[in-house]
Amino acid sequence: MKGKILIAEDDRNLRRVLRAMLVREGYEVAEAVDGAAASGWLAANRADALISDIRMPKMDGLALFRHSRDRYPSMPVILVTAYGTIGDAVEAIRSGAFDYVTKPFDETELLRVVGNAVRTAAFSEKEGAVSPAAEEWYGMVGRSPVWNEMRKVIEKAATSPFSVLITGETGTGKELVARAIHRISGRRDGPFIKINGAAIPPTLWEAEVFGYEKGAFTGAVTSKPGRFELADGGTFFLDEVGEVPYSMQGKLLRVLQDREFERVGGVKTLTADARLICASNRDLRKRMETGKFREDLYYRINGIPIQLPSLRARREDILPLAECFLNRTCADMGSGTKKLTAESAEILERYPWPGNIRELENAVGRAVALSEGEEITPPDLCLALADFPEESATPEERGFHESVRDHKRTIIRRAIRNAGGNKTRAAEALGLTPTYLSRLVRLLGVESKEP
Repeated sequence: MKGKILIAEDDRNLRRVLRAMLVREGYEVAEAVDGAAASGWLAANRADALISDIRMPKMDGLALFRHSRDRYPSMPVILVTAYGTIGDAVEAIRSGAFDYVTKPFDETELLRVVGNAVRTAAFSEKEGAVSPAAEEWYGMVGRSPVWNEMRKVIEKAATSPFSVLITGETGTGKELVARAIHRISGRRDGPFIKINGAAIPPTLWEAEVFGYEKGAFTGAVTSKPGRFELADGGTFFLDEVGEVPYSMQGKLLRVLQDREFERVGGVKTLTADARLICASNRDLRKRMETGKFREDLYYRINGIPIQLPSLRARREDILPLAECFLNRTCADMGSGTKKLTAESAEILERYPWPGNIRELENAVGRAVALSEGEEITPPDLCLALADFPEESATPEERGFHESVRDHKRTIIRRAIRNAGGNKTRAAEALGLTPTYLSRLVRLLGVESKEP
C-alpha cells in the first residue's frame, strides 16, 4: 500500500472516480461527504494526504484546510478547484496547502500531485516536531547551553537578508528552525513555501519549483505557478537541497542571483522576491568533490550556515522534550495523565538517540500506547538498544546498555515462563504485540527457558 488518502467531496460520482483512480494506483482510500465529515474522520484516524473540494456544504474546503493545517500540520492537503476558484487555491498554497488540481482534472496530473504529497509527508516524518511547553520557543523546546547558543544564531540569521543553510542529522528539527527564521524575520507576513528536493522526481523538479504553462507536457491542462513564484514576498524553504538534480542546479543559481526564471513551456521571464533557506543532512562539500553539487551554488546558499546539534549533544533537553511529547500524546489519545518513573527518565537521558528528536517522540508515543496505569516504566519504552552500534560508545556507556538488555531479558523470560511458554500470552502480559515481542526475543538473544 502506497498510503492512505482521505477524499472530501460532496459529489458522489466524483468521489467514485477519485477512489477508483487512487485504488488502482495502490492507495488505501477513505471518503467523506463534506468538510465536517472529513474533520470528524480525521479526529479518529490518520491520513497520509487529504484531497478536498473547495466548494462543499457545512464546511468548505478552505475551512477544512485551515482546520487540518492547525491540527495535523504534517498532513499534505490537496485542493480540487474549478477554474473560477483557482485564486482561492493559490492563496491556500501560500498559507500552507500542498497543491491544487483543477476540474476537470487530468488523471496523470492528479496522481503526480498525490504521489509528491505522500512522498513529502514521508520525508517530513524524519524531522522532529514539538508542541508547546514551558521552554517552548517558536515550536521548539530546549534549555541546554548548546541550545541557548543555537537560538542566538537563529535570531541573527532571521534578521539578516542572506540565504541560510541548515545542516544536521536527520531528526534534529531543521524545518522547525526554518519556520522560526521566517516568523522572526521581516518577511513573517509573507508566505512560507517549502519543497523537499528528495521527494520530487528529477523529471518533474523544474515544473514543481518554477511552474509550467498550459500544454507544456502531458497533464498540463492549465498554467500553474511554481513554488518559488508562490513564495514571492516570503520565504522559500528547500529541504534536502543536496538531492536537487545537477541539471537543475544552474537554474536555481540563476534565480538566486537575478530573481528571474521562466515556467516550463513558457517564454516570458518572471521575477519573484523570496528569501531562500536550504537544509541538508548530507555533506555538501563531499557532494561537490564527487561532482554532484555545484560549487558556485554551494557558496550562494551558504550565506549563513547553521549546524544543528544532535540530541546527544544537548542531553539537558531530553527530559523536557520527553515531557512535552508525553503530555501531547496523552492528550491526543485521551489516556489521562502519565509520568515517567525515575528509571525511565534515566534510560532516556543515557540512550544515544541516533534518530534524534524524532526517535524520542516515537519512543514516548509508543510507551504511552503500551503502558498500563499512570507511570511509564522502562519496559514500556521498548528502546531497541541491541540495534545500536556501540563502537563509539565509552566503556561506561556499553556497560549501561548491557545492563538494560539484561533487565529486558529477565522481564521477557519471566513473562514467557509465566505464560507456560506461550509467547502470544506473554506479549499480552507485557503489553506488546506478538510481532514486537518476537523481534525483541531475536535481538536480545532471549531463550524461552530460564538460563
